[in-house]
Amino acid sequence: MRERFMLWENPKDAIITLMILLMVIGCVNVFSASFVRAEAMTGNPYHFLIRYLGYSAVGGIFFWLTGFHLNYKRLLSRRFYIIVAAATVLLLAATLAIGTVVNGSRRWIYIAGFSLQASELAKISVILMAASFLGDRMQKGKRFGLLLYPSNEPLLISLLFAGLIFLQPDMGTATIVFALMLGMYVLAGIPKRQISGLALIGTLVIGLAMLAPYRRARVMLWLNPWEDPQGGGYQMTQSLTAIGSGGLTGLPWGQGSGKFFYLPEAHTDFAFAIFCQEWGYVGALFLIACFVVLAAALFTIANNTKDRRGYLLVAGSTLFLIGQAAANMAMVTGVLPVIGVPLLFISYGGTSLITNMFALGLVISVYRSECAREIMEERVAAGLPPEEDDRLRVVSSNRYRRPF
Repeated sequence: MRERFMLWENPKDAIITLMILLMVIGCVNVFSASFVRAEAMTGNPYHFLIRYLGYSAVGGIFFWLTGFHLNYKRLLSRRFYIIVAAATVLLLAATLAIGTVVNGSRRWIYIAGFSLQASELAKISVILMAASFLGDRMQKGKRFGLLLYPSNEPLLISLLFAGLIFLQPDMGTATIVFALMLGMYVLAGIPKRQISGLALIGTLVIGLAMLAPYRRARVMLWLNPWEDPQGGGYQMTQSLTAIGSGGLTGLPWGQGSGKFFYLPEAHTDFAFAIFCQEWGYVGALFLIACFVVLAAALFTIANNTKDRRGYLLVAGSTLFLIGQAAANMAMVTGVLPVIGVPLLFISYGGTSLITNMFALGLVISVYRSECAREIMEERVAAGLPPEEDDRLRVVSSNRYRRPF
């Protein structure tokens, strides 16, 4: 766990460096993709950049507190599990009741000028709930599965989350929330026959959905958006046009045409298209490489975590962060249909930015706890008491702090 990772002394340093690098790139890209829209909406071209920086500051506080001053095990108790589930349901219900309608969907609650997207919080809630419930059963050697109660309790709660999000309506995020919980069960090690069953059910659902003519038409339009470039295929054709116009090294910074009201959601879901237009193929490869290295660092921590709850927390965070990043880039390039997911740190989105940093803070907390465990085991094996090691201070029976 404490061994050298690529260019860094350890995977923790790699995660922190890449997070900061991606946020710097995000600041530049959010400003470039949004200043035209911000000027037209508010008269201040820096509007979205200022808000991005504000949310980054809040996210940074969550990251610092969670990663360096909180033992993740405190968040995985049964009591906290119930609190997380109840709070998420209440926030999703409040969104339906008093949320603001934007583009036909009621997804945001505005508080003191800031927006809160409860569906983004539901994603991190799913990870915490699954790590707490399934991790505890893994530690105790208990059976669990998708059809076995009470081991499918988190799955049923996530289905409630997905149902409330679907009513906003936001089918894409509802699907992601439920699929994320299914992924947590797969990571926890459900029987292979249940995984095969999930694949079969998914195939049947897609097949039944294709029976409806309008859904078939949507799929055909996704496969070939150029059939209706001014209608249903407009957003995808504009995205592909922006990406293609970037060429090898991109257009001069700030001069990409996509932001001039040609590409909808240029600073949010389709921020990657603007990035490709202004940084080209080389820039896109560099950004993808950053995500690949970040995934490798997260996988290294997950693979070396002995505590089953900590393992699920890191593995679930990896699935959440890297999975959404891959889905966004696939969506923007037309590999996947438009599903409305932001690109990690590159897209503008306040709640998503905070939850992303909180998830990475959880990973750092698991890493520090595992390093503390390794050091104590090494000292015990050497016949030395842990309190004589100045690098490690035992704070309580289950909480450690170490200045790495």
